[in-house]
Amino acid sequence: MRTTITSDDSSGMKSAVNFRRAFRSCATITVLVGCGIVIALAQTRLPDEPASSPGVTLIDISKNGPGFSSAFPNLAVSPKDDQTIAIAWRVYSLPINTNAPKGSRTAECHVSISTDGGKSFRDSNVMDVLRTARVDAADPELWYCNAPWVTFGPDGTVYAGGALYTANGLTGPEPKQGRAMVAKSTDNGATWKKGVPGITIARLAAGLNGLDNGRNPEDTPWDGAMGVADPQTGTLYSIAGFYVSASDDKGESFGTVYQPNEDGWVRQSGGSFTATSGTLAVATFMKSTPSAGAKCPCLAMGLSTDEGAHWNFVSVKNAEADQVSPTGRVRYPVIASDRSRKGHFAIATTSADKRTLKIFFTEDNGQTWSSASPKALPAGSLPVTTVDMPGVGYTSNGEIVAAWRGFRSAGAYDVYAAMITSNAFGVTLKVSEEGSPYPPLVQLGNYSFGGGDFTTWVSGSKDSAHIVFPYSPGGITQKTTYARVDLARMK
Repeated sequence: MRTTITSDDSSGMKSAVNFRRAFRSCATITVLVGCGIVIALAQTRLPDEPASSPGVTLIDISKNGPGFSSAFPNLAVSPKDDQTIAIAWRVYSLPINTNAPKGSRTAECHVSISTDGGKSFRDSNVMDVLRTARVDAADPELWYCNAPWVTFGPDGTVYAGGALYTANGLTGPEPKQGRAMVAKSTDNGATWKKGVPGITIARLAAGLNGLDNGRNPEDTPWDGAMGVADPQTGTLYSIAGFYVSASDDKGESFGTVYQPNEDGWVRQSGGSFTATSGTLAVATFMKSTPSAGAKCPCLAMGLSTDEGAHWNFVSVKNAEADQVSPTGRVRYPVIASDRSRKGHFAIATTSADKRTLKIFFTEDNGQTWSSASPKALPAGSLPVTTVDMPGVGYTSNGEIVAAWRGFRSAGAYDVYAAMITSNAFGVTLKVSEEGSPYPPLVQLGNYSFGGGDFTTWVSGSKDSAHIVFPYSPGGITQKTTYARVDLARMK
């Protein structure tokens, strides 16, 4: 059976209904989405396939309709009160058009906050504080938002932001550009202070250039925005690409922009960041290292104790080219830190054949490493062809939790989670209720397969793991979905 989905948004609802009927009628369906691209989507949950594991609660955060989609969410747990959880997410209209004029499409960042351990959430559309008006050529009007993020300071201050960029994209009269914007709230999202750019060209460290090796306004690093706050010192870091800048005044202003570099270490990919106890850490893949005989690309962790000005890198043991994969939907290895114990870090990646999740963790700032992979999937689960979009985090009492996507085929996945206790994983739980194929309307337009979806964020409180991911049961509408998982079930 072959179904052709058009890009006519007015017929999107009818197409979605017809597609769902056809989709449920067979085990596998081939969908033609335009430009000759053919994508195979696996069927949703079969009668004998397990649903979500006991102890899993799902909440639809974005509540999207068929003409909208959400991807690339982010999640954080407050160090002040681990029953306070924040989810940053983005909603955008379909089909995707990154070259849309001002106001002609939806591409907005939100923050949803729970103060009752994930039982209920209050949402804030933060575009009013993230958008900026044009001042001069160096300060463009920033209209659309991507890559939303959220983090907490030690006093409970909520910091949020995203990659804000200009309308008209590559088709406008000016070069496309953006800024990594940062806003904050001191009342759990009831009100927000106007955002500021975390990274600017003028603050690049000596010897650094911006995107495309330039120093013009359009060379400002902005895509892949992220923010992390040190739960002990309160230092807030604004990140874009592989650039990082620190704020010591609770996000009011930011200092010099650095890149994590050390002589002898040649980087292959971007990286993800975390901070704790006065140390900023990054995980990345290296093309080469000073270690004799290293098989690269190989996994490494960098540490800085002076807010990114200087770095020391260490190799991750048993994470070389024949042991882990540097490729996949995740653009970088994902790193997390334990706020309850100094020197504890964990990094999520996959095996070289991408069939298995691999978590590497250290308790001494990377001097020694351990690793673990999850146990078997729940009985009756459909076979997984590829593991991708891994995430890792720590609970508030120092347990490592992981979440990942198990792909049944190129465009359909289930979400799984597990916890490490005493250096080994407990049981693997199925988080999603049924298979999640990428909706055909998400594939239309001028963006990447899956609509810009890169990782599966996970963290934890003393009694629950908290996970956020894009979910599209039936392949109809992609929604930002939150899962609360009982830790007692994960042992």
